Amino acid sequence: MVSAIPFRKTDLEEFLQSYFYKGFQSCISLQGDAGLRSYYRIKTSDKSYILMDCPPTYCRIDPFIEIADYLRSQNFSSPEIFHFDSEKGFIILEDFGDVSVKNVIQNSPHDLHLRKNIYSSMLDALILLQQNLPGFSLKIYDNNLLLNELKLFTDWYILYRLKRNLSNIELDDFKDIWQGILNYQLAFNNCLVLRDYHVENIMYLESYKGIKSLGLLDFQDAIIGSPIYDVISVLEDARIKVPRAFALDCLKYFATEKKLELPDVLVDYHILGAQRNLRILGVFARKYIRDKNSNYLRYIPLVLEYLNYDLSHPIMLKLKNWFDKIIN
Repeated sequence: MVSAIPFRKTDLEEFLQSYFYKGFQSCISLQGDAGLRSYYRIKTSDKSYILMDCPPTYCRIDPFIEIADYLRSQNFSSPEIFHFDSEKGFIILEDFGDVSVKNVIQNSPHDLHLRKNIYSSMLDALILLQQNLPGFSLKIYDNNLLLNELKLFTDWYILYRLKRNLSNIELDDFKDIWQGILNYQLAFNNCLVLRDYHVENIMYLESYKGIKSLGLLDFQDAIIGSPIYDVISVLEDARIKVPRAFALDCLKYFATEKKLELPDVLVDYHILGAQRNLRILGVFARKYIRDKNSNYLRYIPLVLEYLNYDLSHPIMLKLKNWFDKIIN
């Protein structure tokens, strides 16, 4: 029997029966993501699958399927799609196992050679990914979208941290500062951005080497944007601390391989890093306030540590002053 949201239970069981008409041995609930998707591992007598349950009222599954197919066509390791129902929001997909890149790193905390190889592979995958664009349409990560995402911070983290809303003057100052900051970006929005490209969302496929060993997941929110964004997702990961010196070495490697000037990369890194970390603070606060889920609060100190670095660039001075005045 499947443990599911009651009003979707019948739909879910009908969907499973339409593919596993011979039945299956077990269906075990797995840890979900920060959204409303649920995941299950289904085992038959000879194979294991993953079931994604994504309520259509939350988001459509079509982008996940489209991007998964595209990634496989480009020789990346993304899960094969075996069966789906776009109207109901269910997918049966390839099981990449239980071992994430995060697990590999945490299980060998002193193996610096292993960590360097893994991060080099993750950056190499981005460099290769950014060489082409998919033939289908995706949103552009333009300044309006970046600004709109910051509402998560002003609506939820401010309420969590200050126990009040921002005044109109404080909010207007915040928006004006960001309008100015975003105009300093140097890189063009000309790359596929997976957006949730970090060690917990990348499975370690031991039977492969290099880029193919990275099992890509959680890319349904992909967009066209800066080549720097996914690099930040890797190097400012809320769930595992990346030492600053190591992160800077990785940035130098990425800049060299992309034939970009490091100072230019750093400008966009600080701008988009601050934007991303403010958005994440809002997401984690919303999970606590709205969804009564305190699990993500433990990541906030590390996100603030990354944010403090992002605000250290001279371009970010006005925002740092605003943050120090309002938050600290």
